[in-house]
Amino acid sequence: MKRKGKLVISIDLELAWGVWDKLTPGQLAAAASEERPICTALLALFERHGVPATWALVAALLDAESAAGRPGNKASWYAPDIVERIATSKVRHEIGSHGGRHIYFNAIDKAAARADLDFARALHRAHGLAFKSLVFPRNAVGHLDVLAEAGLATYRGPDLQWFPVLAGPARPITRAANLADKLLPIPPRTGAPQSHDCLIELPGSMLLLGRNGLRRFALPAVTRRKLAMGLARAAESGGVFHFWFHPSNFYTRRQEQFDTVDWFLQRAADAAGRGEIEIATMGDFAPAQAPAAMN
Repeated sequence: MKRKGKLVISIDLELAWGVWDKLTPGQLAAAASEERPICTALLALFERHGVPATWALVAALLDAESAAGRPGNKASWYAPDIVERIATSKVRHEIGSHGGRHIYFNAIDKAAARADLDFARALHRAHGLAFKSLVFPRNAVGHLDVLAEAGLATYRGPDLQWFPVLAGPARPITRAANLADKLLPIPPRTGAPQSHDCLIELPGSMLLLGRNGLRRFALPAVTRRKLAMGLARAAESGGVFHFWFHPSNFYTRRQEQFDTVDWFLQRAADAAGRGEIEIATMGDFAPAQAPAAMN
């Protein structure tokens, strides 16, 4: 019997924590004033179409002490109100983890990774939130053994690309290819869940690009075509189309971005209603017997 394709949507919920190491006054102000109306509008779209998502939360957004002493408005760093709206939505969203304080797992040692996940897990538990799925900050994968020890079961892997991902002096080539990918109607790739011992990796398929700078040329018609192709590929192949974004990707040309997501959610809901795909959260891929959390 053919395996049914799946759609997964994950959202990196960060506010100012997402840019704590390269913060500008504009980013700080936008985190306080723009993220809440954007999240409210996104939740309304998900409810309209009955589509769930995984909201990957920087746990420090639930910790007033972590916000103390940070620059700017406290609302840029502390957002239990947003988390409450997600948790009480009419749609069964998953609130996953985006780490404790948005530190980069490929640049820290095992002890620091363990401490960050301890902090995140404690806040999730204190607020009655599940702790099954992780989106690595900046998609910087590292310390998978520590994830398993912490009781996590799934994580978002790097995007599946048609071009090689290069580092060092060749990195600009990768950046140019990535921009070209977003500007052109190149079909996004779908993938299968990958097992790494007791962890399940769900590779990314497509990022909804922000529309600032050169990215404004990522036209909605092209983005919609790519989304439609990704959904069709999942249905045909039985793979997973993993679509993801940040609320900050809606700062510029906001209504165009909302219209694109609205269009896509309607298309996805219709496909699911016809039995062509299933819509799942990252946590839905967790093994029946999740790993035991460390003490």
